[in-house]
Amino acid sequence: MVKCSICKQEGHTKTKCSSVLAEAATRSIETVSITLSGDITEKLAKLSSLCAEVAGGLGKGHVEAHYQQALCVELQEAGIRYVAEEVMPIMYKGRALGGTCNARLDIMLHSFLPFIFELKAVPSRIGSIHHWQLVRYMMHKDIPFGAVVNFNQSERGPLEVQFIVRQEGIHLLYDPVTKTGYPLLDFGMSIAGQPNTSSGESVVSGTQSESDECP
Repeated sequence: MVKCSICKQEGHTKTKCSSVLAEAATRSIETVSITLSGDITEKLAKLSSLCAEVAGGLGKGHVEAHYQQALCVELQEAGIRYVAEEVMPIMYKGRALGGTCNARLDIMLHSFLPFIFELKAVPSRIGSIHHWQLVRYMMHKDIPFGAVVNFNQSERGPLEVQFIVRQEGIHLLYDPVTKTGYPLLDFGMSIAGQPNTSSGESVVSGTQSESDECP
């Protein structure tokens, strides 16, 4: 079985790796400078260090819930108030979808910084579907900061902490090293029978960054 040289997963090569394809797609999007106060950048660094403490303390081989509870311990020791597993209804046209169509916020901070953690423990890299999952939570709770954290379970996969910040109503994937980011763009769709605005052809196509499913 072939193994990707990028994500170290079997079944594909780097030419078909979702991590590489996602990175290539973002290169065409112009990055912007993101100015955050010194206090906020220090707090983001602190939250990142707590995730690193959990990753180093537990190591690999655990499920998401284990990392979640360990991160809660770190938050408690840091004196940061939070709530875990808060139920969030999925809204459509001002109405909550019925049945069991709810989401659960992994961890939302109630002090220190308005912030949501979306946690993963998967062997693949963080992708756009994870970004959009967090963005939807941030929009619903009106919270300007969050991070997708993957306690990567692949053999050589590193801990990933990817921050999302909202500025002027736009959600941006934020790189604290370069202090830049790029906007996360929602999906577009062309409907069959309607002309494509760029080519005049009728097409059926769509790209979707995130999907909420009812369990």
